[in-house]
Amino acid sequence: MEKLKREIQELAESNARLGAVIDYLTTEKNLMTSKVNHIFMLDMQDYVAALKQLAPSDSKSSAMPAEIKQINHLLTQQYELMKIIQRDFARNKEFEHDEQELYDQKVRKIKRLKIINQLLLQDNILFQSMLDEKKISGNIRIGEKKNWLQRLFRK
Repeated sequence: MEKLKREIQELAESNARLGAVIDYLTTEKNLMTSKVNHIFMLDMQDYVAALKQLAPSDSKSSAMPAEIKQINHLLTQQYELMKIIQRDFARNKEFEHDEQELYDQKVRKIKRLKIINQLLLQDNILFQSMLDEKKISGNIRIGEKKNWLQRLFRK
């Protein structure tokens, strides 16, 4: 049971780091102008919030721009930890009748989170490629519309 608590704590710490990276990314205005990126960030925030219910954490961490590439690593690490936690739950079937229902709920939640984790890993590939290709520049025009002469000389 002690091992299970350590694994849940490690999952909580990983989730706190992922939450910090996502919070940093949502403050980047040029990133959030893309609808695809915005939806991905909202999905990531929902995932972090759901995982926080399973593995609560009190730690506060902050993210730096270089840590954006860590999303894939953190999601993969969390998937592996959830597999281990699920296995440990299956081994510890020494629950009383009241605890059995709670156990079943946690196992179902872990299964759902693993599926969401895998979907986010797939979406992250596109997100990282957009970051690499510099496709995150804003596509929303702010300011006055340029007149035909300015558009002519711009080309």
